[in-house]
Amino acid sequence: MKPVKGSWWPVLDAAELGRKPVGRVRFGEPLVFWRAASGVVCMPDRCPHRGAALSLGEVSPSGDALACPFHGLEFGSDGRCTLIPVEQDFAIPEDFGLPAYPVTEADGYIWLWRGPLPQGELPVPAQHPDTQPMQYGASGGLWHAHYTRCIENVCDFSHLPFVHKTTIGRFKKGWQTTIEMEDVAGGFRAHLLQDGRSHQSLEFLYPNRWLLRLNRRFMFGLVFVPVDDEHTWVYGRSWYDLPVPGLKWLMNGYTRLSQYLVFREDWPIVASQVPGDVLTATDEKLLPSDAPVLAYRKLHRSYY
Repeated sequence: MKPVKGSWWPVLDAAELGRKPVGRVRFGEPLVFWRAASGVVCMPDRCPHRGAALSLGEVSPSGDALACPFHGLEFGSDGRCTLIPVEQDFAIPEDFGLPAYPVTEADGYIWLWRGPLPQGELPVPAQHPDTQPMQYGASGGLWHAHYTRCIENVCDFSHLPFVHKTTIGRFKKGWQTTIEMEDVAGGFRAHLLQDGRSHQSLEFLYPNRWLLRLNRRFMFGLVFVPVDDEHTWVYGRSWYDLPVPGLKWLMNGYTRLSQYLVFREDWPIVASQVPGDVLTATDEKLLPSDAPVLAYRKLHRSYY
């Protein structure tokens, strides 16, 4: 799961992280996220002393350390152990601690850097300019499949009349799918053509962000976060530009409901695909209508 080229991955909704630490499995590793006085911190969710989950501990009142719930050992934002309460005379070794992973907060997400570190400062996570001035409703859910299969599923127009014939695919005209591809910075855009015009377009930004443009005032987006090789956590957002006060709670419900009604039709099919990781899917025979899937695979392989 580790790309050769480094990338920022949005891995947590920032609203999930308050004053208490939060434990999440990401990329097959249990991680703890916590807010220090200096900003968000991410470390392995395991105390090096006796293996307890640090996510069950507490952030110190000063905000400069996370305390283990088992014996009160404290770890600073750099991962080093700064206090062992029951060993007052013990000289804490330099290597008594944990790695602190590069992490930042932007666009309402907590972002984790994966891959080799670049020389100099890390770049700022790329935020989509079209969504910045808009409000949004949010939701999330677990898919039982490898994240690459989940991404390919939402980049595929041609499955809509078959998998979603009672929901979003019921109004598709016929089965013929004509796709026009467009390169964008960091990814690609795919246009579904009907009568020679773009009827709908989706956009994918590497490594795990997807956006569907419904019209200029409404867009739907997904972030696919790898949990492990068989599970993916999917954050959904419904962006809107409507002059209606107090609409966020309604959009939260809409996002949650729409994700469930549509994606429950995808879940068993995506979970059935073998192999799970598309990097090992070397014998599949793709069709012209799979142009967005092919574009994703080409982009994905360029990072490995």
